[in-house]
Amino acid sequence: MNESFNPTTEMWRWFLMVAGFVLAAVLGISLDQTAVVMTGQIIVVGLCLLLRASHNLRRLVNERESSHNDFRHASSHGVCSLWSSDAAQQPSVFFKLTKFVHRHGSANSEASDAWIRHLRTQLQVPLQASQGACSLLFVLGMIGTLIGLAITFAAISSGMSDTTDVEAVTASLQSAIRGLSTAFMTTLAGAFFGGVLVSRVNLITSRYLNEFLAILELWLRATDFPPKSEDGQ
Repeated sequence: MNESFNPTTEMWRWFLMVAGFVLAAVLGISLDQTAVVMTGQIIVVGLCLLLRASHNLRRLVNERESSHNDFRHASSHGVCSLWSSDAAQQPSVFFKLTKFVHRHGSANSEASDAWIRHLRTQLQVPLQASQGACSLLFVLGMIGTLIGLAITFAAISSGMSDTTDVEAVTASLQSAIRGLSTAFMTTLAGAFFGGVLVSRVNLITSRYLNEFLAILELWLRATDFPPKSEDGQ
């Protein structure tokens, strides 16, 4: 589950999403379909971020299952048997932790605690990126709200300039309603995906991660390590 965090990449990703949303807003205004285009853009971004958050949770679940299988192997056949088994080809977190602890001395709790803290930081990288993406959905929803209100105020101002022209007033009211529709739909879409769906998956992932690390420490304490001379290390 190695995943490095690149601030430049994240900044460019945010910039491209916001720029694409603004371009979609311009296209929607030109086509007189602002609400549909901008809301559709938020839904597409929200679905992509939801799939990304779900993928992070699925990877964490798979890692826990792999570590649990290795712990059961070590409990049944010994940790040396685990190190020489097929698990070495795709080592789990538990496999790497036992190797690290044995190399630095099984009694060295500071080393194991430091390794687990490093693991927590490493596993939190995709989670933190997904949590930051939730705020992006709120930002997109807010931009849509401001654009919709701007359309509404411009339509009302245009309609009030000449109240004797019934057709112009009617057209202005229709434009104002479309602006309010844009503000409402984009706000609802951003809040639904950012505040309900993606944030809920991130909350489940965060709780699952904390539980996994706590269980990992228990597995480590329940593992019997041989003397270094026994396996030649």
